[in-house]
Amino acid sequence: MKVFDAHVHVFPEKIAEKATLSTGNYYGVKMYSIGSVENIKKELKKGIITKCLIHSTATRADQVEHINSYIASLVSENPEFVGFGTMHADYGDIKGEVERIIKLGLLGIKLHTDFQGFAIDEEKALPIYEAARGKLPILFHVGDTKSDLSAPERVANICEKYPDLTVIAAHLGGYSVWDRAEEVLVGKYENLYFDASSSIDFMDSEQAKRIIKNHGTDKVLFGSDFPMHNPEGTVKKLIDMGFSKKDNEKMFYKNAEKLLKIKI
Repeated sequence: MKVFDAHVHVFPEKIAEKATLSTGNYYGVKMYSIGSVENIKKELKKGIITKCLIHSTATRADQVEHINSYIASLVSENPEFVGFGTMHADYGDIKGEVERIIKLGLLGIKLHTDFQGFAIDEEKALPIYEAARGKLPILFHVGDTKSDLSAPERVANICEKYPDLTVIAAHLGGYSVWDRAEEVLVGKYENLYFDASSSIDFMDSEQAKRIIKNHGTDKVLFGSDFPMHNPEGTVKKLIDMGFSKKDNEKMFYKNAEKLLKIKI
């Protein structure tokens, strides 16, 4: 079966190790690998992952253009990669850069607002969604015990305000706060997808199955959160949940094909 990994972090070679270790220290986890292009390709050569969605987050507004150009260059050089751009609420020309993201061939925008220093539903972030609605999906890191900036409730606010914006809530709707995700997100919004990264690897399997079932297998994308987790192990854990072959095909690649309009 084809497998599309919808959540892969990549960093330039010179900062890959430092950035990866910093992420691990923040979350208090041992990282599976280093988030470099070389290591992503090593994973792909194992034959488990067919293609992957790569992204990187601008923690400052002045990083936005460089990161978007970098991700686009990797996609152009590697047919097994598709890419999401980045954006920051403090960036000066959000509409113009969203248009450039589209011209670069990137298929969405990734935000990790805990690291970026603004709330998902903060007033100054709204121009991002205004520019992206009807054009590009937004992949949010959602949920954290250290910050409320990416709370599931904030994602709900955006889903309600922008019903024509496609939203992907990472980590089954709320990293480490899945009870709140179930209460305010699961099955609630037509424009809301989940990815399964950094969730099924360590959360209660019964709750994971319930979230996936209640939200709908046609609205869930497989993701590993590489380099945090081993993609092969995460694939196995999703398969072991016992969903049907048809449902697994949806989550592993068909939903991504439909959502991103790509062939895997």
